[in-house]
Amino acid sequence: MSPGKILLSVVAGCFSLFVFIMGAEPFEVPGKTSIQEVLAGGVAVALYLAVCQFLAVRKSGSGFRADWPILAAMIAPVLAWCLIMENSSLPVLLAGCIGCLAGSVAGHLRTAPASAHTATAWRVVLRAGAGLYLVVAATLVVAVIPAVARDTSPHATPGPAVKAFIVSVAIHVLVAAFMLWRTRGGKLPVVAGVFGLLLGLFLLLAAGAFAHMRPAAIALWACTGIDFVVGAASLAAAAMVRERDLAETELRFP
Repeated sequence: MSPGKILLSVVAGCFSLFVFIMGAEPFEVPGKTSIQEVLAGGVAVALYLAVCQFLAVRKSGSGFRADWPILAAMIAPVLAWCLIMENSSLPVLLAGCIGCLAGSVAGHLRTAPASAHTATAWRVVLRAGAGLYLVVAATLVVAVIPAVARDTSPHATPGPAVKAFIVSVAIHVLVAAFMLWRTRGGKLPVVAGVFGLLLGLFLLLAAGAFAHMRPAAIALWACTGIDFVVGAASLAAAAMVRERDLAETELRFP
């Protein structure tokens, strides 16, 4: 077991508290801890640790049992943070454990050779995921950006908000284009999955920030769900098919 991977796992686990705060902040209610706040923070932690654990074990030649120190090293800081936190410690710990376990299991699924069915699923995920990313980009352009530009609520900053959404649209379109064009890339589902989860977290924060604008908030929640689904499906596709197996399938086409 590489000491470097253990150290990186500990560092990744230490950042879980900041991820929880970022996920929970849009739903914060002054004077109390709301269920929405804890749920959003827990989801953010679970997704973050799932991605970190997946990336930590996906190239490992060992089995799940041999890589348990990486899993334990990533969960240990989460446990430490939960012992310090006064509230919401149990949900955060549970979310962290679920995320780490899911990422580890997904990473070790790569040890199985690709079959015709998994190879087909790999291709379908890329094409369908690209289409869904384009749907998200179109929804942001049509339903979200115009509404945000007209926001006149107190403390509103429509200029920077619109620019942030434009950047998100550009990233969605760019990733979708690569998913449609470079279908031969064995690492592409991992890239698409990570971007999907990160973009979903951004839109989750935005949905909470613009909750007072109901149509835009509904559109943002829908886009968040799409990003999370595509991100999770892309990582699952990466777990099912190894890059060296692609030559044995019909996936390598222009």
